[in-house]
Amino acid sequence: MLDHPYVLTAIVEEQEEGLMVRDIVCGRLGLTRGLLRRMKKGGGIFLNGQRDYLSRRVRAGDQIQIVFFDEATELQPEALPLDIVYEDDYLLVVNKPPGMAAHPTGSYQEGTLANAIAHYWQVLGLKTKVRLVHRLDKDTSGLILVAKEPYTHHGLVQQLRRRELVREYLALVRGQLREDQGVIEAPIARMQDHGVKRTADPQGKAARTVYQVLRRGQEATLVRARLGSGRTHQIRVHFSHLGYPVVGDPLYGEALPELPGQALHSWRVEFIHPRTGGQCVFTCPLPKEMLSLWKRMREGEVARNADHSEHDSKGC
Repeated sequence: MLDHPYVLTAIVEEQEEGLMVRDIVCGRLGLTRGLLRRMKKGGGIFLNGQRDYLSRRVRAGDQIQIVFFDEATELQPEALPLDIVYEDDYLLVVNKPPGMAAHPTGSYQEGTLANAIAHYWQVLGLKTKVRLVHRLDKDTSGLILVAKEPYTHHGLVQQLRRRELVREYLALVRGQLREDQGVIEAPIARMQDHGVKRTADPQGKAARTVYQVLRRGQEATLVRARLGSGRTHQIRVHFSHLGYPVVGDPLYGEALPELPGQALHSWRVEFIHPRTGGQCVFTCPLPKEMLSLWKRMREGEVARNADHSEHDSKGC
């Protein structure tokens, strides 16, 4: 069997002798029944180079190989700039710019990060789906994990569900947060009279955000926030609920003409690599627009400029 990203190889250990192939595949390797069912379309499980049954008993030293089935992406490839932070045979870590949707939706069928990755797959000669492990709002910048093959995607999604995949954000929020750190636990629900907007609602789904104040400025506070759940617009909703909306947020605060979206950046991800078992940590600095805005709000220049603009406008 070829050493290929779509192939997972495991050697039976001494303490596993006598177990069935299924015990190792679903135990140590962590495959779910759903993933095994999808393999019926193609691929298969091999014992010592021969296609075999999940019920077969194994001996120490036996080689189990799982060939995963995959399909080429149906997304339209687009030659768009792609900021790759890290890449190996199994995954990508990319830095999404603000203003770019993560994947096609009703409003954005072209120009998305997924379209850019589809083009990159084409350049690499990969015939595989574009698998975003998690999402970011269109106007939120920062790190997104992308799996190149089914097993890596499966492993990362499982970590995400178990809250083992750490996602941290940097945000500018209006005003000066009084507490140096805190936990926001407020359920989130969709607003009934709005197709996109969410709100803090006791009847909503549980949501938890842990934050730490990094620095206070005259007009805003720079905070570091970690998701304890993954609700839509969670950080934006939670800080707006506290009375400190994210700067530049058009839905939960007030848009700023000099900022392409809200001042929210996914700056750090931490996870266990599903293939190597190694711990991975990646960070990404603030985009220049957000950094420039923070420097100005720290010293109160945005308010002063606004005062001057208002004065000049009245004088015309």
